[in-house]
Amino acid sequence: MTEALVSTGSRVLDEIVGVIGTRAALDFGCAFRGERVYIPKDPAREPRIAEAIGDELAQALCDVIGGTLVSVPVRAVLHHAVKQLAETDMTRRDIARHLKIREAQVYEILKRWREDERQPRLF
Repeated sequence: MTEALVSTGSRVLDEIVGVIGTRAALDFGCAFRGERVYIPKDPAREPRIAEAIGDELAQALCDVIGGTLVSVPVRAVLHHAVKQLAETDMTRRDIARHLKIREAQVYEILKRWREDERQPRLF
């Protein structure tokens, strides 16, 4: 279920995206952002994973990285989620409510993202 994706800025989150896809990785990240989460080999041992991403994807995640402790990055998850949601028809206010952050944070993240996109790449 791997998919091509521009890096999220987090090796952990990129690895999770490679296993379960972007949308599910963002759901996982939002559910656990800022936490250290043990990914068991059996998803039944950590039911919050299945609650966040569903039984099938929880099993896939546990099959690939089960038995590891991951630190779910706050900033990378939040910034990537804002960018993904901004590409939908959600308003900035709806994005803020959905992610439980201030609307001003949404604008700050998108402003920084646009500035980064305008910077020329040297390599």
